[in-house]
Amino acid sequence: MELIDYTRRMDIQEIIDLYQRRKAERLEKMLDFYYGDRMFLVTQRASIDQFGPCNSVEMVVKNNLTFLEKSLPNDFTDDLPYLEPWVGVGVYANAFGCEYVWSDIEAPNTNYKYHKIEEVKNIEYPDWRKSPIMKLAIDCIDALKEKTKGQMFLLLTDTQSPFDTATLILDACEFFAACYLNEGIVMDFMDKITRLIMEFSKIQIEHIGEELLARPGHNLISCPCFEGIAISDDNLAVSSPQINQKIALPFDQKIADEFGGLAIHSCGRWTRTMELLKDNPSIKSIDCALGKETDPTPNDPVKLRNVLKGSKIIAKVRVGNKIEEIEYLLDKFLDPDIKTVVEMDYDQEVAELNYTRVRQKLESFYGSA
Repeated sequence: MELIDYTRRMDIQEIIDLYQRRKAERLEKMLDFYYGDRMFLVTQRASIDQFGPCNSVEMVVKNNLTFLEKSLPNDFTDDLPYLEPWVGVGVYANAFGCEYVWSDIEAPNTNYKYHKIEEVKNIEYPDWRKSPIMKLAIDCIDALKEKTKGQMFLLLTDTQSPFDTATLILDACEFFAACYLNEGIVMDFMDKITRLIMEFSKIQIEHIGEELLARPGHNLISCPCFEGIAISDDNLAVSSPQINQKIALPFDQKIADEFGGLAIHSCGRWTRTMELLKDNPSIKSIDCALGKETDPTPNDPVKLRNVLKGSKIIAKVRVGNKIEEIEYLLDKFLDPDIKTVVEMDYDQEVAELNYTRVRQKLESFYGSA
């Protein structure tokens, strides 16, 4: 296979033209998977330049263009890359007064502001316009749209769930204890975070435009024809299923009801909480790790299969790029009723081999697509 020369920079029109070609090649396949009879997609994601230092609008635009330059020449994937105004995970926490700690070499950190549950009792609902990080996210949306001449799909910024955001605002140990001891304060706190997520998501959508809004969003196969909104809810993996059912998931459901469905990402092992979602028609897809290359505590493939079997939830599984391990995991996980996106890490030296072998395995299992 001829290797791609990443040292030659593409100009913006080359990027747009190649994007439109990939869209013509792949969009119908994506739609057939989401709405039709196609049961699988195989994707290979390039190194994620979007999710590093993001200290300015100019840096975010550069991160996105670098990601596109790496992604678009890849012939061995079934998805479309997208633009993302990624400015860290503390976007909603910042609106509640939490400080960002910027870095020139890695993603920013968010410092929680509150240490005791009593400090967030009757906390004031914030004005998003006073958050410098929310303003940065909107400015990035506008700049990305302008830079690419309104020709490319755009996501919302990385939407941390109300549950995740609560532990960015308030000390996590204090918050988890309060879920048992101070439920009334927690529920009011979560309600305000949820309302802010819904309000600011609508502001972003106004700036992106429905015709370019890639749904559901961050970390998921996305395009304007798909449904719902994506949230990152990593605390689902560390909190008990009982607290997830009582505290976390009802507020996720409010977001699902507002935006026509939900796609949920969590790092770690969270099949016990997935059990609570399998019969919920609002849950359109989940994103999780199967391989240890992608997470130190990946989900067990058999448990994941058993949880999702019989549901209509699309499974996007992250498996790394070691082909023997990928084939082993798929042998354990695949079920004829589960629509599956297999996401591998992109290494152009083995991209064609990995794509071909995984595609052949899936075609053999599901039937030719």
